[in-house]
Formats: sequence, structure tokens, C-alpha cells
Amino acid sequence: MIWRAYRAKRGSLFFGRRLEQVFGRYHADYIALKIQKEVDVYEFMPHEDAPETSFEEERMKAIRKKSA
Repeated sequence: MIWRAYRAKRGSLFFGRRLEQVFGRYHADYIALKIQKEVDVYEFMPHEDAPETSFEEERMKAIRKKSA
């Protein structure tokens, strides 16, 4: 029961997937630092699906992009 809840929240412990996540975050942070612009982490993780967002979250992203 506890293991199922952990996997639902955090995902699999598969080493390859975790490694891809770490390198994806590293590359996104590096690129964001160099170009001084927010970068989507999921662009650097080809096998990961971006979490689903609500309409309100998408609208807030659009407003932030518009004001920047």
C-alpha cells in the first residue's frame, strides 16, 4: 500500500529514467543560466511526459510570457 502511493507520487525507481531526469534538469538549468530565460525542463527529457496542468495554470503561464 505505501509502495503504491510512493510510485503514484514519485514514479518508478528505474535507474535509466532517474538518470534522464537528472541530466534533463541539469541541461535546462545550464541553458537557462546562459541565456537568462526560463526553459522548459521537459524539452530535455524525451521519454518523460509533462504533467497535466489545469486551465488556470496555463492561463497564468501565458500572462507571465506576455508580460516578460
